[in-house]
Amino acid sequence: MTYGFGIIGCGTIAPVFADAIAQLDNARLVAVSDVVEERARAFAARYGASWHTDYGDLFRRDDVHIVCVLTWSGKHADVGVAAALAGKHVITTKPVDVTLPKIDRLITTCRDQRVKLAAIHQMRSFDSFARAKRAIDEGRLGRIHFGNVFIPWCRTQEYYDSAEWRGTWQWDGGGCLMNQGIHCVDLLQWLVGPVAEVQAYADTLAHRIEVEDAAVAALRFESGALGVIMGSSAVYRGLPSRIEVLGATGNVVVEGEDIIRWQVGEEEEIAALGGSTLGATDPQAGLADAVAGHVEQIGDFLRAIEEDRPPFVSGEEARKSVAIVLAIYESARTGRPAKPG
Repeated sequence: MTYGFGIIGCGTIAPVFADAIAQLDNARLVAVSDVVEERARAFAARYGASWHTDYGDLFRRDDVHIVCVLTWSGKHADVGVAAALAGKHVITTKPVDVTLPKIDRLITTCRDQRVKLAAIHQMRSFDSFARAKRAIDEGRLGRIHFGNVFIPWCRTQEYYDSAEWRGTWQWDGGGCLMNQGIHCVDLLQWLVGPVAEVQAYADTLAHRIEVEDAAVAALRFESGALGVIMGSSAVYRGLPSRIEVLGATGNVVVEGEDIIRWQVGEEEEIAALGGSTLGATDPQAGLADAVAGHVEQIGDFLRAIEEDRPPFVSGEEARKSVAIVLAIYESARTGRPAKPG
């Protein structure tokens, strides 16, 4: 079967989804929707699809089986629920949404309607992180003592001014952690396991926005491991992200998307520093490389439909990183430890 895809929202990430769909033999982009007619027309012409300005019209198409929700973050669940009620399978870009009640409503609706739900966290599909995950799951790092992530990125004020939803609590759901850093937070909990508690600080240091552009949090994982999350969109020129998993018998450090230190048992690989700049300074950075990750995860989604199983990053799985970020915000606001909901 060839699955017909619809894309809702023709903004920055939409070409990555469209390019990924084009690489799958059993997938075809049928239609797109955007509230800006000119943008919908141009995007549809580029990819040989039909266009709509009302996504309800797209949902009524019999040739659309799967809907990719690429709207403002705070609208993902509302659009996804409408798609599920129309009998469409749902894929969202990150984050799956920005509040837990809305995410839970989306998960429940998709379950009740017997349609699949996934969110794309394509960095899980990168070779470096997949290799680290295998080593951790095989116990080759021993007991994990620390799981740390550092996201010292840069976004200009022009970036935030480029769209009315950016940098707002209602539609962006947060700043450097909920938007820019959510992939890294997802990777950390995927690699190290559930987070039990956080103690955090957050502030707005360099931008005219409602939300944070700098945050730090101390973590205690359910396993007993400790960790740190540091995120920012206010670092001069930006630096590559860095994820560290440090255990009793092994250490893995990934900078950007490259393993720079692999000390696992008798194995030791130390790469030269200075290659990757994934996400450091340019909002577009890494998008071309991300297509392959989208191909893998959308392909898995199609197999999940055929095999009637959860997709690689289900709605429940995507919820976990949002819950951690929201707990960080709660702790920063109250000055007290907080537990992910």
